[in-house]
Amino acid sequence: MNIRTEEHGKIVIVIPEGDIKIGEGDVALRETIRSLIDAGKKNFVLDLSSVRYLDSAGLGELVATLKRVREAGGDLRVCGVNRRVDEAFHVTQLVRVLDIYKDRSEAIAAFVS
Repeated sequence: MNIRTEEHGKIVIVIPEGDIKIGEGDVALRETIRSLIDAGKKNFVLDLSSVRYLDSAGLGELVATLKRVREAGGDLRVCGVNRRVDEAFHVTQLVRVLDIYKDRSEAIAAFVS
């Protein structure tokens, strides 16, 4: 799993590439967000457009990431969700917890409004 980041003002775009699953993407995502929070970053857009699959560990890590970000005084928006990931979000009711947007521009704009 590769994770890229891009800064857009005070917002960090986090772009995982590959699957977020136990032993692979879940740890990488956790460590990336933790290091960004430690560096003083608070607001994140998680762009999942390059993520094909999330297992239960990946879904759990998204919830833990949201909690970690909010405890640091920030917030997390999610975008670029494919059909398979969207189905997982609906089955697990994460659509009620996560702020999900169609694309990066909508997610970034949600921080401004």
